Amino acid sequence: MNEKASNQEETGNGPALLFKTDTRNLPLGRAIEFWQETAGSLYDVSISQPEAFFTTHCTFRLGAILLTYCASVGQKLSRSSYRAGADGYDHFEVQFYSAGRWSRQDGRQEAQATPGDLIIHDAAQAHAGSVGNFTNLTLFVPRPLLAPLLTNPDEQNMRVLAADEPMVGLLRSHVDNLWRALPLLNATQAAALAAPTVELVAATLNGVQREDVSRGISVAQLGEIRRYINANALDPNMSPAGIAAAFGISLRKLTYLFSGEGGVSNYLQRRRLELARAALRDPSQVHKSIAEIGLEHGFVYAHNFARAFQRLHGLTPREIRAVAQRNWALGSRESQSWFDRASLWGQ
Repeated sequence: MNEKASNQEETGNGPALLFKTDTRNLPLGRAIEFWQETAGSLYDVSISQPEAFFTTHCTFRLGAILLTYCASVGQKLSRSSYRAGADGYDHFEVQFYSAGRWSRQDGRQEAQATPGDLIIHDAAQAHAGSVGNFTNLTLFVPRPLLAPLLTNPDEQNMRVLAADEPMVGLLRSHVDNLWRALPLLNATQAAALAAPTVELVAATLNGVQREDVSRGISVAQLGEIRRYINANALDPNMSPAGIAAAFGISLRKLTYLFSGEGGVSNYLQRRRLELARAALRDPSQVHKSIAEIGLEHGFVYAHNFARAFQRLHGLTPREIRAVAQRNWALGSRESQSWFDRASLWGQ
C-alpha cells in the first residue's frame, strides 16, 4: 500500500517523499479506512459512491509545508466551526484542480472552481464543499508562515481565484513544476524551496484584487500594522489611539484601513482570542483558571471572555480545555500539529 520514505532527515540526504499510496491495490474497506485517516483527519467526508471509492495519494515534504497529489471519486467535505475549535489545526490549503469541478456548499455565497482555478481553504474556519471525480495538487501551509505575509489573512477561506489571472497562472506553473521536480530532490533541496513558494502564494493572494478590498488601501502599511498588533497583542495598553500614534497616522485613517476587519479593535480582540485558545490547549498552563487566562488576554470579566470566545471559535473556553484534557489523558499531546499527524499516514 505505502511506499514510505526512509527517515534520513537528520542528514538531509533522504528523499522529499513522505508517502505514496494507491488504494486500488487494497480491499474496499481498507481503502475507505485510509481515506478517513487522511481526509477524515480534517473533514467530515461523504463519498457519493462508496462502492466505487479509490484514491491515488502522494505527499512530499518541503521543510514545514506539504505538497499532495490526490485523485479520487466525487464527495462532499465539510468542516464545522466546532471541529475547527476542537482540533485546533491551523493552516491554509492552496489547491489547484486538473480535473473535476469544486463548488462551495455553505449557502453563504456562490463559488465554483474549474480546472486551473485556485482555491484557498483556511483550516481555522468552517468549510463546506463538494466535488465530482477529481485530480488536484494541494499545498498545506502552516498559518505562521503565510498569514504574516497576507494583507487579509482571515478573508481567504473558500476564496476562488480565476485561472486566467496572470499571478494565478504563475503560481500554478510553479506548483506543477514542484510536483515534477520533487521526486528528484532530497529533503534539504526541497526544504530550500519552501520560503520562495510561500512568498509566491502570498504575492498571488495579495496581488489578485477582490471587489471588497479594491479601495486604494495602503497594502504595505496595513500589513505592517497587522504585524505590530500580532506581536504586541497581549500588551494591556494596546489601543486604537496608541496604534495610530505608533504609525503616525490619524485614528480616522486607521479605522479606514481596518474597515474590512470590522475595525482595529475587532482585529485586536480576534488575535487575543486566538492566543487564548492556544493557552487553553497548552498543558503547561493547565494550572491556570479560565478566568485567569481570560484576564491575561484582555478580558476583565469571565462571562465576556466566554461569550466572545464561543462566538469566534464555536466552543466555550471550558469546552476547549475539556477536549484538550481528554486528549492529554489519551496520550495525544495537543502540541502535535496536523502536520505531525500527516507524517504517520500509511504506516
